[in-house]
Amino acid sequence: MADSEAAIRAVARRADHVYWVREWPDKPIWRDRLRRWMDPASYHFDRTATPPEPWVDRPAGYYERTGWRIRAAYVRSDLAFEVEYVVCNPCKIGWVEAPHSYEGYKRCGLASAALRSLRHVYPGVQWHTGGGHFREAEPFWSSISVGVPGGYTQRGRCRHVEPGRAR
Repeated sequence: MADSEAAIRAVARRADHVYWVREWPDKPIWRDRLRRWMDPASYHFDRTATPPEPWVDRPAGYYERTGWRIRAAYVRSDLAFEVEYVVCNPCKIGWVEAPHSYEGYKRCGLASAALRSLRHVYPGVQWHTGGGHFREAEPFWSSISVGVPGGYTQRGRCRHVEPGRAR
């Protein structure tokens, strides 16, 4: 257990060391889905491949928000945390949505580390969310928003960032 906690803390400390991905090659494309449907026995998709850095920043896929990005943390080969975000450079406003720590990785500092890293990568940006906060998440948002421009308050997207599209 202590070894696992040490690994999680090490990943949280490395939040500024991000592997940036233009395209997400490990995600199945429509041909892969067709192959899996036609011959499930021969289909192999390796979801356990460990990325070169514990933190990966990739485009959100077709089934997620098009134009948005996902910052994800891996502990060894386990997906531990994800948050979706988009930044409007002309308006200097960013939105984060759906931060999620997976079982075994909750309350380990990964969400705080990810949001801190995004603020570091995008200095001078006001940070908001598109939706409201769940009641059980309010203490997290209250603590993480101290001193953050925008304070992760709810705000609609600007005209440059339409739902499903970002510039």
